[in-house]
Amino acid sequence: MENKYLTIEEVAMKLRVNKRTVYRLAEKGKIPAFKFGKSWRIDADKLEKLFERIGKNE
Repeated sequence: MENKYLTIEEVAMKLRVNKRTVYRLAEKGKIPAFKFGKSWRIDADKLEKLFERIGKNE
């Protein structure tokens, strides 16, 4: 299974939030992200599972 990694910009567009918000979430460990060089990458599968868990708790 191939993982797809999203950029900060892609996640911001998907969540309809500012890029700075996504940076803060990544830096605080609130979303599954890691730094690759100077860029952040977010695991799309893990992010989707996180949203599913959050949705079930509401």
